[in-house]
Amino acid sequence: MKPLPKVLFINHSVRDGGPGKSLFYLLKYLDRETLDPYVMVPKDDVFSERLKSEGIYENIIIDKRFPENLKKPRIFSPTDNGGSNSGQGITAVFMKFISILLNILDLTSLVLTSPYSMRKYGIDLIYCNGTQAKIAGALMGLVSGRPVIWHVRNIQQTKVLGSIIYTLAKLPQVKKIICVSGPTADQFPSAREKLVVIHNGIDEKEYDPSSTVGDLRSEYGIAARTIVVGSTGRIVPRKGYPLFVEAAHSYLEKAPDKNKNIKFVIVGDTPYFFQGNHLAYIKELVRKYGLEDYFIFTGYRPDVKTSLKDFDIFVIPSNYPDPFPRSVIEAMSFALPVIGFKAGGIVESVDDGVTGILNDSGDTEGMGDAILKLASDKRLLRKMGKAGRDRVKANFTAEHIAREIQDKILEVLDS
Repeated sequence: MKPLPKVLFINHSVRDGGPGKSLFYLLKYLDRETLDPYVMVPKDDVFSERLKSEGIYENIIIDKRFPENLKKPRIFSPTDNGGSNSGQGITAVFMKFISILLNILDLTSLVLTSPYSMRKYGIDLIYCNGTQAKIAGALMGLVSGRPVIWHVRNIQQTKVLGSIIYTLAKLPQVKKIICVSGPTADQFPSAREKLVVIHNGIDEKEYDPSSTVGDLRSEYGIAARTIVVGSTGRIVPRKGYPLFVEAAHSYLEKAPDKNKNIKFVIVGDTPYFFQGNHLAYIKELVRKYGLEDYFIFTGYRPDVKTSLKDFDIFVIPSNYPDPFPRSVIEAMSFALPVIGFKAGGIVESVDDGVTGILNDSGDTEGMGDAILKLASDKRLLRKMGKAGRDRVKANFTAEHIAREIQDKILEVLDS
């Protein structure tokens, strides 16, 4: 019997963010009578624990040379313990430089030894999930002679990194570039023959409001009649959380007293590798507007489902071309109407006026008006929410998406 093709899935994200969730679902629904999956991660963490919970923690390769982020600290400076003088500031910058250099050297070692690794495990194809994975995987394919597939889930915001990605995309080893949305694909004008758009998918049986018990209202003492307007995700500048605060302020200035029984909830934190604590900035902005009584910050939660269960309305405040935010289809699967801006892949997930309300980019007054419209009309709120869950079941199921991706993998292997 002919052995199954072996595919190495490389994933630098060990937390349960969008890329990790997407890869988890792909591995969960992959036909193991067709492909034999191997997975490379930097360490055991939330992502690998999910694989264990599903009984698919198989052929896992833990390689510490594959850093979660090139900025990951390797050594610590005096400022990490509260130092603040200029000498310590210079030391901190130097230590960050050294950490980045060590991470790059590790990544280089990983690439250069990849021919040995590919032979050892019998890998036939490299599948890259995430930005660092794209870079590492393309170079591994180049030196080991293996075909490579990229799964592109973001739109590069920095010129240097963007230039590297676009150059590597032209390599003949990169056979296929799967993009999560049209705007994501538009960043590869010179590689159009390699492009295919496949949206993110979600397991609607897992994200099912009828089988989930909420914990947000009980934990924070939120009354049943209080409208909860929530958002989930990384608290970083590009995600637009200041606009969410401004929209809440606009709402409260216009809403009659009967509609001020409302809470705005932000679930998430600022990852360690981002410069500055953006979450602290958002909290300060809430204090500036005098909205402390209306906002709740839960911090990072590995499982957002119990929070989504207690939301009434979901807000995605991204004002940049967000590729195809998974948080949106998670919310829609929970029968939540979605309010956001007309930016990036959001317009491909939300059916404006049917499953939610989209405003022009940066229009916080319009976003506030949209919240008021849904908070004032429970019938419309429920109607849009139901339409959202129906849309997820029809277009964005993880099982269907996994089979589409599997077909593309087989196409490359057969070519």
